Amino acid sequence: MTDDGPVDAEPRRRDPLRALLLGVIAVCAALLLVLLLPGAVPAALRSRLGIGGPASADAGSYAFLAHQPGRPRRPVAYSPCSPIRVQVNPAGGPADGVALVQEALNRVSAATGLRLEYAGLSTARPQWKSAYLPALAQDAVAGNAPVLVSWATPAEVAQLAGDVAGIGGSVWVRTGTAERHYVTGGVTLDAGAFEELGQRPDADAEEEAIILHEFGHLVGLAHVNEPGELMYRRNIGRTDFGPGDLAGLALLGKGSC
Repeated sequence: MTDDGPVDAEPRRRDPLRALLLGVIAVCAALLLVLLLPGAVPAALRSRLGIGGPASADAGSYAFLAHQPGRPRRPVAYSPCSPIRVQVNPAGGPADGVALVQEALNRVSAATGLRLEYAGLSTARPQWKSAYLPALAQDAVAGNAPVLVSWATPAEVAQLAGDVAGIGGSVWVRTGTAERHYVTGGVTLDAGAFEELGQRPDADAEEEAIILHEFGHLVGLAHVNEPGELMYRRNIGRTDFGPGDLAGLALLGKGSC
């Protein structure tokens, strides 16, 4: 006993309402961190959350060309439930152009989980609205026409002017669920650049790197400012996908059907 009365021997109990409120505040703070500082979120957790912003320094960096409406961190992607058929017009390209494209199909399929399938040769010629948006007829888009890979000169495709070695991109449509899906696209490579590369001993590696870069655009990757990635906007000698490229490609393979 004390002068002020008996000592309370029962432990203090947490107010359940107060504990719930603190939990809600903690969750909101975590979500705010994800939205404002995605780079501070571990790459593995970003992948689970489907966050398409820049990856952490350890995982490299990636970015997407388009996002779902109202969901700025969910990219537009091809459906993983249907094959992406790819035809090649080899005119103006290297002798092993078809083989180079087929190798790129295998590499991008493995990195994304998407099914990129070689669908034979084509005589079609490319047309482009911009460096990332091919000009395709409505019936071609509606019918999910095969992706066209071709070689051209700046005289035919103005977007190849200057030091541009290739362009690539896809067209999306909106489905009944309001989700956007890529349905077809194109990759056009600069015939002159490939002719020059053909004179070098490392021609195959350089040519494959250009094709891989453009296929990165085809399935939804944008340029990044990290020189360690193949999606860096300038060709500085990298010949393979970097860690950020692979992280972004993996997310592009997780689109909805």
